[in-house]
Amino acid sequence: MSVMRWYLAAPVFFAAFIIQTVLLNGFELWGHSPNLLLCVVCVFSFLYREPYGLVMGVIFGALLDVATSWYFGSQAISFVIAFLIARPFGRVFNHEWFFPQIIIAALATPVNVFLMWGMGRLAGSPVHVRFAAESLPALLIMHCVLAVILHFLFVRSVIRHGIDKKYYREILM
Repeated sequence: MSVMRWYLAAPVFFAAFIIQTVLLNGFELWGHSPNLLLCVVCVFSFLYREPYGLVMGVIFGALLDVATSWYFGSQAISFVIAFLIARPFGRVFNHEWFFPQIIIAALATPVNVFLMWGMGRLAGSPVHVRFAAESLPALLIMHCVLAVILHFLFVRSVIRHGIDKKYYREILM
């Protein structure tokens, strides 16, 4: 049972949006910057039963498009697809495992990269598909690492372990 609520999820997405637009767009590793909001959508879609990843992903994806992208709607569509990728994993796998987060990030990253390239190509951008394919290995590594870090930050709000009654009784005696 998840304990995250909408009024708690919104500030997390807002903080990720601010970090993405202010810090990470200027930070480049191997010539590319990671998409923190994509990783947050993947983690929230995997961990929580409520559709936080979908709703907040569409809202903040549209805001990210307005703030940083030339094409409106590409990030929001990418986040919806990331939600659809992550949702079945959350129903099948144990939430304490971090390995499904790596798989989800590895599946959502190419979708994001090639969707952004495709939207740009439809709008007349001369960027070749080779550029998108060359950015993929670096982004895969960065997104998988970010997804695992975020998983360990938020898994504590999903999995609550009760006090061991035997241990608790021994302390009292």
